[in-house]
Amino acid sequence: MGIMKKIILNIINKLAEKYDTCDPCELADYLGVVIIERPLGDKLGAYMYIKKTKTIFINSSLDEALKRIVLAHELGHAILHKTQNCYFMKNNTLLLTSKFEWQANFFAANLLIPDSLLNNYYGYTINEISTIENIPVELLKLKFDLI
Repeated sequence: MGIMKKIILNIINKLAEKYDTCDPCELADYLGVVIIERPLGDKLGAYMYIKKTKTIFINSSLDEALKRIVLAHELGHAILHKTQNCYFMKNNTLLLTSKFEWQANFFAANLLIPDSLLNNYYGYTINEISTIENIPVELLKLKFDLI
């Protein structure tokens, strides 16, 4: 396992232990990250560091499941890339287009998907698990190191 993966997993474990949750909305609240939902056109979400305030924008037109994934991704930016402004574009959804995006996706996958998930689906394909759990295949692959 690479050093950055270990760092990200350590951060998630410390957050879960300290705040007793892996819910991205609750964690954002505990960490003082502002969440704003509004129409964003073709963008899924964005993280911006505005006047020393960590701010996450979520596209209000997304369904609740995707909002949760985008929030976890953007929270990854808020924690890992505090002063960088980052945009999560629909046409690049979950594609590993840059180091920062890969890190935010890895953070989201490991925050949202419990280690035990695969135990419940022995014999199922990754696509079947994706459909049943409403989790993008790309995040499942990141979580279970299939990329």
